[in-house]
Amino acid sequence: MNDTRPVPLPAPLPTGSLMRLWGSAILAGALTVPAVLALFGAMTELEAFPALIAASSGLMAFGGVFFLGVNLLGVRLEARVRDETRISGANVDHITHVTETGDAETDRWLARYVFARNLFGSLIVPLAIFLGLIWFG
Repeated sequence: MNDTRPVPLPAPLPTGSLMRLWGSAILAGALTVPAVLALFGAMTELEAFPALIAASSGLMAFGGVFFLGVNLLGVRLEARVRDETRISGANVDHITHVTETGDAETDRWLARYVFARNLFGSLIVPLAIFLGLIWFG
C-alpha cells in the first residue's frame, strides 16, 4: 500500500542526471550479459547455468548502477521509502511502502529507484551462491 499524503520536496530532482544514469544502468546491464557469457566460454554453445548467471549478473549490474548511482548523486529518494518484513509461519513477506509526492515526475523516478533497489538486493545473494558453487564446487 502506498501512503498518499504529499511530501514537500526539499529540492528539485536532477532529472537530466537521473536520465543519464538510467541509460548508463541499462547499458551496463546489457554489456554485462555477453561479458559473463564470454568468461564462462559459453558464447558459442549456450548452456542453462551460465545463461542464468549471465542474466542475473546483467540485472544486478543494471540495478546496482542505478541504485548506487542515485545514492552517489545525493538524490534523497530513500527518505520516501520504508521497508517492512512480516513473518507468518513459513511465509516471509517483504513489503515496500512508498510515500508519493504528488508530482508525477518525482513519483516516476521514485518507482524506478525502488525497482532498481529491490532488483539489486534480491539478486546479490543468489548470485553469490551461484558463484560460490562454481568456484568451490
